Amino acid sequence: MIARLTVDLGAIRRNAACLRRLVAPARVAAVVKANAYGHGLAPVALALAQDVDAFCVYRVDEAAALREAGITLPVLVLGPVEARELDLAHSSRAAIALWSEDAFRRDAARVARRRGAALAVHAKIDTGVTRLGLDRDRAPAALANYLADPDLALRGAFTHLAAAEELESAFTLTQLERFERALEPLGALLAERGVVRHAAASAAAMLFPKLRLDLVRPGIALYGIWPSEETRCAAPGVELEPALTWTTQLVAVRTVEAGRSVGYGCTYRTERPSRIGVLPVGYAEGLPRALSNAGQVLAGGRRVPIVGRVCMNMAFVDVTDVPEAAPGMRVTLIGRDGAERIDPNELAAAAGTIGYELVARLPAEIPRFYEGLDREAEDTALSAAARSSVPS
Repeated sequence: MIARLTVDLGAIRRNAACLRRLVAPARVAAVVKANAYGHGLAPVALALAQDVDAFCVYRVDEAAALREAGITLPVLVLGPVEARELDLAHSSRAAIALWSEDAFRRDAARVARRRGAALAVHAKIDTGVTRLGLDRDRAPAALANYLADPDLALRGAFTHLAAAEELESAFTLTQLERFERALEPLGALLAERGVVRHAAASAAAMLFPKLRLDLVRPGIALYGIWPSEETRCAAPGVELEPALTWTTQLVAVRTVEAGRSVGYGCTYRTERPSRIGVLPVGYAEGLPRALSNAGQVLAGGRRVPIVGRVCMNMAFVDVTDVPEAAPGMRVTLIGRDGAERIDPNELAAAAGTIGYELVARLPAEIPRFYEGLDREAEDTALSAAARSSVPS
């Protein structure tokens, strides 16, 4: 086995409980898109099913995979949905995001009418990300049309925030004001129909109580990864437990002289007689090429540097200061080894990116092992991972 991911589902549940206490009485929709940020879609959702009120995914096939795994809670598809996917969305009892009055909305209504039941939708309003969403000045009319359409069941209205990870973000509060103004003309009717308002993901849920509204959408924090240093320093009472351990092993250790080149391009030369360890993982297995001659991993409980260029399927580490290093020794890319720990944000920073990207890009084919629950729950999680139509 060239690498393995161990996911502590108990830690994810404890993170969810911590966030739920923080945001109460707002409800919690756990974001499990991108294979639950690399942690495994179905097992994570099953572990959280008693702890949250709903789930958010990006694609319709992710919603279908949750239903196949036995999830019965509401599921919202946050991303674009093609007309050909509407039948699957409807049969999966998934809500979809609407942000227009164009033909797609009419296609959605037509599918619902043909299938004999309204299609659940959440209206998305653009308040400043300039990505997807109704223009805020057109939102009241669109919302009124959604409410009046018997083939659509408007369940929520939401927005995305552009700068919520910053401690002093006047723009975040401006976005809240824009969102509230867009909903104000229909406020009483929306409340009467039980339409939930939501804007906050992990960072805003921690830093901006006003943004919690009726529901929050935590993602990265569920997995024990801080959205930013600001949230780590300024979220009182929030304790997050990292859930992911990513390990591989040395497949070779080479003893070389000073001045020896290592790897493609000869970008690294040893400055002393050295022992160079070879890892059987590279950028195809999720280790960013940007970590070439940058960053550290753990071997024998000690930090060792990544040297040379990260290859497609291999990488190099200098284990000169780990005298017991030998083929077969475990190497920890993310997680704890003895007193040392490397978290996703540290490894990502060395690669010039963020923890979100690092974990979300972990290939689905890397074996995932689940722990932290009772044996029956672990067996259920493993079975769900095996049968899910989205690899976990």
